[in-house]
Amino acid sequence: MKAIHFLVCCLLIAGCTSTSKKEVLNSRIELHEAFPSKYVDARDVNVFLPHQYFEADTPPFRVLYMHDGQNVFTPETAYGGVAWEADSALQAMMDSGSIHPTIIVAISNNGMKRYAEYCPEKPFLDLDASVQDSVSAEYNLDKMLADEYLLFITKELKPFIDSNYRTCTDPTHTFMMGSSMGGLISCYALLEYPDVFGGAACVSTHWPFSHSPGPHPFPEVMEMYLAQSITRLDSTHRLYFDHGTVTLDSIYPPYQKRIDSIIAASDWSGENWSQQFIGAEHNEASWKARISTPLSFLLKNL
Repeated sequence: MKAIHFLVCCLLIAGCTSTSKKEVLNSRIELHEAFPSKYVDARDVNVFLPHQYFEADTPPFRVLYMHDGQNVFTPETAYGGVAWEADSALQAMMDSGSIHPTIIVAISNNGMKRYAEYCPEKPFLDLDASVQDSVSAEYNLDKMLADEYLLFITKELKPFIDSNYRTCTDPTHTFMMGSSMGGLISCYALLEYPDVFGGAACVSTHWPFSHSPGPHPFPEVMEMYLAQSITRLDSTHRLYFDHGTVTLDSIYPPYQKRIDSIIAASDWSGENWSQQFIGAEHNEASWKARISTPLSFLLKNL
């Protein structure tokens, strides 16, 4: 598949001394339009290549897969007109030398099927049939598609990225990140495919799954799934969680505390991070403001 257009931005990089400057280089976002799949519907995939990618003799790059790709780079396509601007954040951190050279693969969501693709499928199917029907009706879901979505990423998209870009292909250099429902699927992806992904950043994770008031049954089955599956991870894996304290994020603290307790009680010895951001809302503006924290956790130089 050929990238059909480029978004190019020039980055001026200061040299090591006041009397010298590095050559001006271009970073690039390459669009792979309507990327096909036999597992899920086609969707756009954008790949951010920092300017270091085009320098001579640079080693293979790490890969960060991000969900809700419309919101990752540009305000023009982002929900509410505010994007994470992950390309700018990543580029600045790479220029400072604080993180390992990395490219970002932003996977667009599929509109009305977003909840079906982002809800961890195995825990959902552990719910009573009546509860499944109730939650499916709330979001107008015909079928859960998270397992198929992850097959698309691991069996189709990742092989394409590794074949067409200069990447490190092993799990210690492959990561996933998303917010809200994207946080749920990022956690699920790491637990389902620890031999593919070395870490996940789960931002403002939407543990209740439902938006309806009252007690929610999904977190309980997700907690049981996590307790059983965390043993699949080894000491090299990294798992990041965070949440704010206002708007939708205000309901997350008790759920996150239970998740943190399950991880603390397990035998897993990898790196775990859980943080609360006071005053942060459930929106792209808040996630943009703190993106350097999960990026640093996943991609820091060792």
